[in-house]
Amino acid sequence: MKNRLFFLDNIRTFLTMLLIIFHTAIAYGASGSWILDDVDKSEINATIVLLTIFTGVCQAFFMGLFFLISSYFFPTSYERKGAFQFLKGRLVRLGIPLLIYYFVIGPMTVWYAKFRDQQTMVQFYKDNVWSFRWTFFGPAWFLEASIYFTLLYILFRLLTKDRITKKSIVFPNSKTLVTVAIALGLSAFAVRLVYPTGTGPLELQLGYFPSYILLFIAGIIAQRQGWLEQIPGKIERLWKWVALIGVVPVLPLGLILTGALDGDVHFDGGFNMQALFYAMWEPFICLGIIIFLLSYFHRRFNTMNAFSKWLSDNAYTVYLIHPPVVVGWTIAFHGVGVPAIIKWIMVSALSIAVCFIVASAIRMLPYAKRVF
Repeated sequence: MKNRLFFLDNIRTFLTMLLIIFHTAIAYGASGSWILDDVDKSEINATIVLLTIFTGVCQAFFMGLFFLISSYFFPTSYERKGAFQFLKGRLVRLGIPLLIYYFVIGPMTVWYAKFRDQQTMVQFYKDNVWSFRWTFFGPAWFLEASIYFTLLYILFRLLTKDRITKKSIVFPNSKTLVTVAIALGLSAFAVRLVYPTGTGPLELQLGYFPSYILLFIAGIIAQRQGWLEQIPGKIERLWKWVALIGVVPVLPLGLILTGALDGDVHFDGGFNMQALFYAMWEPFICLGIIIFLLSYFHRRFNTMNAFSKWLSDNAYTVYLIHPPVVVGWTIAFHGVGVPAIIKWIMVSALSIAVCFIVASAIRMLPYAKRVF
């Protein structure tokens, strides 16, 4: 069993690195919300378009895949520990890092990035942190959402008491996947009429949650049914092409036809063609890339050596600490006379390297490995 799960650890490492590159892309021109921008995004140029397409593709699948991988381990962990110990373990692994980010890493990063020349850190904490005037979940919103999902899972198990028939469910065929993608697109479009992308209570971007919820449930089913070890080759090949065609010709064409290249951008939500296009495009890309990555990593990266194990062991801590590292390198390269695209590559690479080194040092502290 352990050998079959190495590929999930390697995917998680890959996704963590991709998250760093994703946030750095926003700092250097991509559309999205991030702590610090280092370019003027008011005028559209080739770099902004390229990085926005990159982040749009990443946003379509990578956090949903994080949820799927996380929930994959829920059934066996719950049944081994019982409801109380399962909840206790999840709260330690999620709750403590969430508090550390919310009250330490997040506020200190925001203060240093934007307010260090305007007020002291003590005053910033007094005005914005302890008063709860602002929230500081940042990337730790994933931990926040995971706690909610954990509570709902435990409630479901307690209410059903395993009375649900454990019948065999084959991996979805393409017709089912198309139906699911359409349903997800329409659901996202409807949610974004109220909560456009980038908005939501407690920094939960609810416009993306239809796919997050579905993939969380899919992870649980996948563990029960052994889906991840038996993705049909025909399904993988077909949906790889669905994702590729969706990214290369369909997305640019959709951008052009809906006027986004002229600065008329309303993909975030509302009753308009851009929002509908984006909402319907996203789940097809999501399912295509996720199916391909799961199958590809299972075939090619289902082993673990000393270096990949070191990366995997530190990936969770890297997820938590990467914002101040990215911000620090962004500030260090501010004013350096090279194109933004080059800065993006350099800052991404340096941030990944430093994050893993620092994460490894943090996990050497007493009791740290119990949390991180």
